Amino acid sequence: MDQVFIFVLMLAAVVVANVLAKHLPKIPLPFWLIGLGMGLAIFPFFRNFNLDPSVFSFAIIAPLLFNEGQNASRLWIGRTLGNIFSLAVGLVLITVLVLGFGLSTVTFIPLALAFALIAIVTPTDASAVNAISQTNPLSEGQLLILENESLFNDAAGIVAFDLALAAFISGQFSPLQATGQFLYVAIGGILFGAIGGTLIVSLRTQLIKWGDDDPIIMTTLQLLTPLLIYFFAEELGFSGILAVVAAGIAHGVERDRLRLTSARMQIVSTNVWEMVSGILSGLVFVLLGVTLPTVISDAWYGNTFLLLNIIGLGIYLSKLVLRILWSRYLVHVPRTKHRWRDALIIGFGGANGTITLSLAFSMPRGVTLRNELIFMAAVVIIISLVVPPLVFPLLVKKQPVANKQHVWVRRMLAEGIKAMREETEHPAEAQIVLDSLAQERILDDAPNRRVQQTIFQDTIDTEKKTIEALRQAKTITDDEAHYYNNFIDLNDFTADQRIWKNLLLRTRFTLHMGHIYRDLRSVQDAFLTSPINLEPIFWKKQFTAHNEDILPIEKAGYDAVMKRLGTLEDKDNRAEVNTIRRFYRDRHRRVQVDAVDGDIIYQMFLKAFHAEYELIQDALAKNEITSELAERLQQRITFDEITYLQNRSAFQI
Repeated sequence: MDQVFIFVLMLAAVVVANVLAKHLPKIPLPFWLIGLGMGLAIFPFFRNFNLDPSVFSFAIIAPLLFNEGQNASRLWIGRTLGNIFSLAVGLVLITVLVLGFGLSTVTFIPLALAFALIAIVTPTDASAVNAISQTNPLSEGQLLILENESLFNDAAGIVAFDLALAAFISGQFSPLQATGQFLYVAIGGILFGAIGGTLIVSLRTQLIKWGDDDPIIMTTLQLLTPLLIYFFAEELGFSGILAVVAAGIAHGVERDRLRLTSARMQIVSTNVWEMVSGILSGLVFVLLGVTLPTVISDAWYGNTFLLLNIIGLGIYLSKLVLRILWSRYLVHVPRTKHRWRDALIIGFGGANGTITLSLAFSMPRGVTLRNELIFMAAVVIIISLVVPPLVFPLLVKKQPVANKQHVWVRRMLAEGIKAMREETEHPAEAQIVLDSLAQERILDDAPNRRVQQTIFQDTIDTEKKTIEALRQAKTITDDEAHYYNNFIDLNDFTADQRIWKNLLLRTRFTLHMGHIYRDLRSVQDAFLTSPINLEPIFWKKQFTAHNEDILPIEKAGYDAVMKRLGTLEDKDNRAEVNTIRRFYRDRHRRVQVDAVDGDIIYQMFLKAFHAEYELIQDALAKNEITSELAERLQQRITFDEITYLQNRSAFQI
C-alpha cells in the first residue's frame, strides 16, 4: 500500500509541475519536476525509497524509446542517414573512448566506470529543443537531425553503458571480445525487434481486417509491445533497447501505411502515447528530485560536493566542444551554408534528459561510486537544460509575430465567430456555436475572477435600474418587477457555478417544481437538471402562472446589459467582459427560444469550421504563415470537430 501511495504522490507531482510550467514558462518543466521531487523527499517514506534498477529499463526506457521509434520519420531517417550514423554511433563511440580515458586519467574514477558515466551522458533529448524552437525556430534540417539522433544515440549509448558496466563488474575487458559482444547484442537486438515488431504489426493489421480495431484492443496491444519485445530480447541475450527501437520503427511503418484507415484508433493511440510518454518522463525527473537530497548530503559530508560539480561541468564542456567540432566537419545540414552556426546549434542542442537519468538510476546498487555517478550525471543534465535557452536566441532568429500560433488561433476563432454573426436564417442555433467559439477564446485569456465579479455586479445593477424604469413608466406591473428582480438576483448564483450555490439552486427549483406539479417525476427531473438550464424554464412558468410575460422584460434587460458591457470593455478586462457577455447571451437564448434544432446546430458548426479552414488556407497561399504552423492550426480545428461530434447532444439544451 505504501508503494502505491508513493507512486500516487509522484504522479501528483508530475501534474502540479506541468501546471506550474504552463503558467511560469520561463522555468523549464524538468526543474519544476526536480524541485517538487526534492519537496517530496521531506516525507519519511521517501527517505529510504528505492526502485529496482531493472524496473527503469523495462518499464520506463523501453516504452519511451519504442514511442520515439514509432514517431520517427522514416523518410527523413533515410535522407539524413549519414548524419544520424555519424552523430548517433561515431560521435557516441569517440566521446565514450576519448572522454572516458581522459576522465579516468585526471580523476579517481576507474576506467570502466568512466566509460559507463560518459555513456550515460551521451544520449540526447530533443524535447527541450522542440520547446525552444517554438519561439526560436530551427531549420527543418537542424531539427530533424537532432530528433533522429536522439533516437539512435539512445540505443548506442545504452549498449556502450551495458558493456562498460559488465566490464567493471567482471573485472575483465578484451577489445576483441567487447567488439564481438557489441555486434551480437546490437545486431541481434535489431533483428529480433524488427521481426517481433513486424509480427505484432501483422496481428494488428489482421485485427483491423476482422473489424476488431477497437481502441481498447489495439492501444493495449501497442502498450504491451515494448514490454514483451524488451523482455524476450533480454532473455535471449540481445539488446532489449535496440529491439524496442526496431519494433517502434516497424509500428511507425504500419501507421504510415494505414494513413486514414482506422483513423479513430490512430487518434486514440497517439493521445495515449503522448500521455504515457509525458508521465514516464516526468516520473524520472521527480525521482531525481527525491534522490538528490540524499546524494548531495553524501557528497557534502564526504567533502566531494565541489569536486563532483567541477567534474560534471568539465564533462559537459568537453562533450560540448567535441560535439561542436564533430558537427562542423562531419555533419552536413541540408540547404544551408552556415556550417559553424549549424555546428553550434547541433552542439548546444544535445541536451540530456530522461534516458540519461534512467540509465543513471539503472546502475546496480552494489556498484562502487553509484551515488557519485548519479550526482555527476545530474549536474550534466541540469547544465545541458539551462544553457540552450540562453544560447539559442543568439544563434536563431526569433519567430515573427505572424507565425506565432496563439495569434492565429485568435484570428481563426474570430473568423468562425464572424461567420455566425452573419447568420440570419437560424440566429438561435448560430448563437450557440458563437458562444462555444467565444468560450475557447475566453479560456485562452484566463479571466480574473475578482474583476469579473465586479463587472457582473455592475450589470446586475444596470438591469435592475432598467426594470425599475419600466415599473416607474407603468410599462410593467409591480408584481412583474418583483418577480423579475428575484430572477436577476439568482443570476449571480447561476453564473458563479460553485458547488454549494449549484446545490442550493437545485434544491430551491426542485421544491418549487414539486409544489407546482405535485409529481415525484417532475421533482426528480428538476433536481437532476443543471440550474443554468432549469432557471429559464422555472421563471417562464412562474410568469405564465401569474398571467404575465417575461419575454419583453428580459429583452429590455438584456439590451441594457449588452450596451453597458460595451462601455465597460477595454484592453485590460476584455476576457472578463467576454465571459459575462457569453452568460447573458446564453440566458437570453434560453429564455426567448423554447427549443433549438440539433441538425441546424450541426450545420452551423460545420459552417464555422469551414470559415476557420478557409482563413488558414488563404494565409498559407499568401505565405503569411509557414506550412508547419498551418498544420498545427488545422490539427486544432480537427480536434475541435471531433470534440463537438463526441459531445453533440450537450449543445442541444
